[in-house]
Amino acid sequence: MIYQVDGKTIVLVLEQGEDIVSAVTDIATEQGGQFGTVSGIGACSSAELNFYNLDTKTYEKKTIDEPLELISLMGNISHIDEKPFAHLHATFGTNQYETLSGHLTKAVVSATAEIVITMTTLDINRKHNETIGLNLLDL
Repeated sequence: MIYQVDGKTIVLVLEQGEDIVSAVTDIATEQGGQFGTVSGIGACSSAELNFYNLDTKTYEKKTIDEPLELISLMGNISHIDEKPFAHLHATFGTNQYETLSGHLTKAVVSATAEIVITMTTLDINRKHNETIGLNLLDL
């Protein structure tokens, strides 16, 4: 992982074999950021997407092990129990020009990933909501 910081903006470039979710979480920890937004593009060799089933209050996981274009990465960084939490969603394109998208829990870079993180001084945590079953932003 290589990156540059300009004020509250972090430009992060990931290399082959690095996991996007781990890298975003790690850089947020290292930079001491409170709340931020994330966007990016790139290419991956595999990804793990999730869809939240509100009826069962569980995530349904799909693992994709094939070359993928990371068409869009977006999300935010907040905190759960004082630790940075990267809440990311992604859309991937296949070599058949189909798209797959969902809540991202892992994505292994195959060529590169170019990610921009904009941090703020807001201290926003997540709190578990029993009705929904998720850790929601607690404003």
